[in-house]
Amino acid sequence: AALGADLLDKNQSFLNSKGVRAVSSLPIVAVDLYGDDVDVAYFPPMDEEDGSNGGEEDEMAVMMKQMVKMKKGCLAKNVTANAISNGGNIILKRDDSTAYKAVKRFLTKGEGHDDVLTNAMGSSSSTDDNHESATTIVIPRPQLIMGTRKPSDFNAAAKSAYGKYTPKSSSSSQSNNNNNNSTTSPQLIAEEDGATNTTPLSIKTIAMDGISAPNGDDFDRVALSLKLNSKKKAMTILPEEAVGLLIAQVKKSVRDEFVKDFPESDLANDGNNAAAGGEDGEEEGDSYMDFPPAFAIPGWATLDSTVEALIDAAGSSCGCGPSLHQRSIAACVGALVPPVGKATQGAAAPAGSKLQQLLSETMQSKDAAAAKEEAKEAALARRDPGEVDPFVPLVLLVGVTNEGIEMTAVQITKPQGPDKELHCPFGNINVISSVCYANGGNDPLSMVPKALDELREQVGIVVPESEEPTAIVTYGSVGSQKHLAKAVTSVLTKYGKEGENSDDYDGWDEDIPIVSTGKGCVSMGLAVLAASVHGRVKLVVSVKGTDGKLRPKAKLGVSVQDVATCAVAVSFNYYGGAENKWTEPKVIFDFDRRVPAGPYQIDFTAAECAAHLANGGKGIEDESELIEKAKNLEGSRGIPDREAAALKCRFRLYQKTSRGGGDDDSEWIRLGNDMKPLSMEHSQKDEGESGDDNMVAIESAVLEISLSSVGIITTKLITNGETIVQATKSARNSKLLRWGTIIGSVLFIGGFLVKSYVEERIFDRDTQRVLAYYKHAAANSFHDGDERQARYLVWKYKGKKDALWRRLEAKYGVPVKHAWEWDDEAEDGSKDDDEAAEDLDGEGEEDEVKGEEL
Repeated sequence: AALGADLLDKNQSFLNSKGVRAVSSLPIVAVDLYGDDVDVAYFPPMDEEDGSNGGEEDEMAVMMKQMVKMKKGCLAKNVTANAISNGGNIILKRDDSTAYKAVKRFLTKGEGHDDVLTNAMGSSSSTDDNHESATTIVIPRPQLIMGTRKPSDFNAAAKSAYGKYTPKSSSSSQSNNNNNNSTTSPQLIAEEDGATNTTPLSIKTIAMDGISAPNGDDFDRVALSLKLNSKKKAMTILPEEAVGLLIAQVKKSVRDEFVKDFPESDLANDGNNAAAGGEDGEEEGDSYMDFPPAFAIPGWATLDSTVEALIDAAGSSCGCGPSLHQRSIAACVGALVPPVGKATQGAAAPAGSKLQQLLSETMQSKDAAAAKEEAKEAALARRDPGEVDPFVPLVLLVGVTNEGIEMTAVQITKPQGPDKELHCPFGNINVISSVCYANGGNDPLSMVPKALDELREQVGIVVPESEEPTAIVTYGSVGSQKHLAKAVTSVLTKYGKEGENSDDYDGWDEDIPIVSTGKGCVSMGLAVLAASVHGRVKLVVSVKGTDGKLRPKAKLGVSVQDVATCAVAVSFNYYGGAENKWTEPKVIFDFDRRVPAGPYQIDFTAAECAAHLANGGKGIEDESELIEKAKNLEGSRGIPDREAAALKCRFRLYQKTSRGGGDDDSEWIRLGNDMKPLSMEHSQKDEGESGDDNMVAIESAVLEISLSSVGIITTKLITNGETIVQATKSARNSKLLRWGTIIGSVLFIGGFLVKSYVEERIFDRDTQRVLAYYKHAAANSFHDGDERQARYLVWKYKGKKDALWRRLEAKYGVPVKHAWEWDDEAEDGSKDDDEAAEDLDGEGEEDEVKGEEL
């Protein structure tokens, strides 16, 4: 498992290496939950040799292992015939005390699956066409309504299946999907005391937060009221709990089939211990619940609430979550899986599937034709022929059930031989577009023209350079595929006639081969996909290491690039959630967007909310105008307006799985409660305050939204938690700190500049002082005019100039003066000379005689 732990598909957020290692010895259970017959397949555990570290084996050992695997053939096995025969319905016994106790224990304690399967669940053979009888209650395909918040959110398939259980008044009273405070019809609330509720099965709306009545928020759930015993009160069961029983039934059947195929396995011993009875046997009887599940989800069911409920229904105690895949991609992989049950001789590879053979032959012929054409052009141009791009086949996957239709266009590339990976003849599936619609009880084939038109249009937009489809693959029951092929051929014939005289004809016509698949195609492909993300189906390639040696490295057996089969939109409200003030939903993730997508960031600021509110609550579309108005509301003067706007700001998420039209539910479905991105609970409010009274406004926040490949939406709110007053104060302090830092830096650097300037001036002044002193005190000496010596003395006596002046005076006996003082003395001396020259009375001679004496 060490090698397999590095192969986890990053798109499977509910899988981790620890959980995968924990279930490496258990079979993977693949369930086509939304198929007409709920097909089931399993993939066996990983061999101990496969779990070893491939980096320690040489290339020859890896090749030998691949040959052994190739000889074994496809390991996935379809067990639908022995798994479930009720078509996805849950059949419970009525007026049976043992069945009542088993179901009650399961609902109250969340355990005892095996007891319910053994003592409480019936089969279709005991009922008339899976309808209710005096001894049974039938829950029709609970996966259609699991996770739904209110009956008005039912899609077309759910409305068709549960129409007789849903009073008409509920549809009219909750027709508005965007109503956050919708009321629940009294007819939907079953009487819990059992006094007036005599209906065996009815729909009710409950509150999961403990409130007695539904409040129209995210805690509301559609539930089922079961009257299992006419003398006891009705029990409430969530649809996901009913789906949990269905999954338990499937896992138990897989366990029984696996024990038959592998009688020496540890699971066979667990089954024997469970059959022995007793407390230990009862605990071990539920051990199959740890089997890792995989589910195929059609595009029309990829709602966030539905998928989350499915994850809850598939809960496992071993810490390994389910692997979730789009149903059309599982069908594609299943159509490529080689036929099961054909033994191989020696090292010969088993024959490929019809689709795999068709794609391989088409790719080889197209590549050969392209190479020949390139050789001709190179010969005419007198150059060497270049490499041609490999042909990329376009495949349409078309599936239909009683509950909906799916059409998906994919490009299949990277062919890999059976010696590399037997289960995955092609290593990459690139989804181009997916069009899905739920069926509201009408003939699902009536939606074929509309869905095919939309798919053809999207293919022309996304990959306009692509040729006509190489093949059209149908999947589903054998009978439905026959009718589906006729409907598709009819539409293609119309395309061909319309394009005969058109220059833009894309080649879609009735000549495109239609490939049908066998029963269990989806579950078989799902098992291979799950085995790939669990590291059980892998491709071993040689990679050169740092030492130059080739070493084997494992990669995913098949890589899938999915697109969104749903659309996600957001809406804003600046009036505290008033219903008539919500903005029109703005799409952030549209259909056919590459997924996983995100995070998509939405910035919320109190100033912008105040600007929107001042504009009448209508969103300001011009960004420059919004920025200008928001800037005017910043600062301390705009605190009241920003606080009021922030507390009133609301945010809402929507999702839909149908592009609109027909009888499908194309309305936006609201997800979760309305969010308050700029409000937070105050930790210092008085005790007893709650609700809006305990909320304070914050200045800014960032909301990140992400979308998974199966419609799961994750949100993350990022904020520093500062209130508007704190944020304003922090901004003011930050501004003061910024300007203080600038001024301080200027003063600090300027002080150094001033100090340097002053010191340079003083140095030059003292240098001139020394030069002037030598000129007058030691004229014509070596130091007279020696600027370098003067600068050296000034530098040497820096900080102690008085000592320098004293030493000079002591040496030469002449006081040290400034340079300009010597100039003043020279001027005074010249004046005295002039006066002496004009002395006519002879007094100057006496003075000269006295000087010579000194």
